[in-house]
Amino acid sequence: MMAFPLPASNQKWRDCLRKTEPRRVKIRTVSILVALTLVPAAIGENQEEPTEDKQHEREELGVNAYTAPSIERIFAQLDQLRPLPFDQLKRELPQSIVAGREHKGLVFGGLIADGFLIVEAERKNLVENFGRVLMEQARALGVGDRVIRHSASVTELGRRGAWQQVRQELIATQTDVEQAMIELRDEKMAHLISLGGWLRGLEISAGAVETEFSPPRAKLLAQPDLADYFGAELKTLPPTVFEKIRASIKKLQPIFGKSPEALTRADIGLIRTEASGLNEAIRRGE
Repeated sequence: MMAFPLPASNQKWRDCLRKTEPRRVKIRTVSILVALTLVPAAIGENQEEPTEDKQHEREELGVNAYTAPSIERIFAQLDQLRPLPFDQLKRELPQSIVAGREHKGLVFGGLIADGFLIVEAERKNLVENFGRVLMEQARALGVGDRVIRHSASVTELGRRGAWQQVRQELIATQTDVEQAMIELRDEKMAHLISLGGWLRGLEISAGAVETEFSPPRAKLLAQPDLADYFGAELKTLPPTVFEKIRASIKKLQPIFGKSPEALTRADIGLIRTEASGLNEAIRRGE
C-alpha cells in the first residue's frame, strides 16, 4: 500500500491547476475516455454528490477535474464521433497479467477505454469476454471484490442490448474502484489508471477523427491542459518505466497547444500513431 501523498505532492497538483486555470474551460472531456478511468466522480443523475469530507479526501489524492471528468459527458462526446469505425479501432483484450503494479494500472485504464468502445459500437458478441477480462485485471489490481457484481451485470445487460444500462453499470464500476483507491490512499495508482485510459482514448478518438476528418471533429481532440497535467505528473514517476510515455507526450504537446481550428489530418494521424505505439508498449510491459 502506498503512503498517503505528502503535502509537496498535493502542492504540485494545485500549482498545476493554478497554472492552467485560465484555459480550464477549454478542456474537452473527450480527451476522450480520459480517465475513463476509475477515478471519476459518480455523476449519474440519481447519484449523491460527495460529502465535503469525501471531496476533501478525493482532492488530497489528486482526484480532480483533470483526472476525473464526467463519464456521462465522455459518452456524449463519443456519441458525436459516431458511427465509430469499430473494426479499425478495436484491439484484442489483454490475455495475460503484466508484471509490475504500475503497468497493471495503465493496462486497467486502457481496458476500461476498450469497454467504452464496445458499448458505443453496441457489440453484444464481445461483452461477455470483456466482462471476464475486466474481472481478471481487477483481481490483479486487488479490487476484484469491487468489480465482480458490476462485471456480471455488464455481461448480462450487454447480451440483452440494454446499452444505456451498461453505461450506468460502467459508471458504477468506476465509482467503486475509485473508492477503493481512496481507501488505499493510492494516489499514483489513481493517476496511472487515468493515464492508461487517456492514452487508449486518444488512440480511439484520433482514429475515428482521422477516418472521417473534419475540423469540427478534430476540435474534439483539443486538450492542452490534460497533456500538460499528465506531462507534469509523469515527472514524478520512475524514468525507466515511463520514459517512452514522457517522450511521446512532450512530442505531442505542441499539437495539443494549437488552436482547435488549426488541427490538421496530419496532426490527428501523429496523435494516433504515438498513442498506438505507447499502448502497445504498455501491453508488452515495457
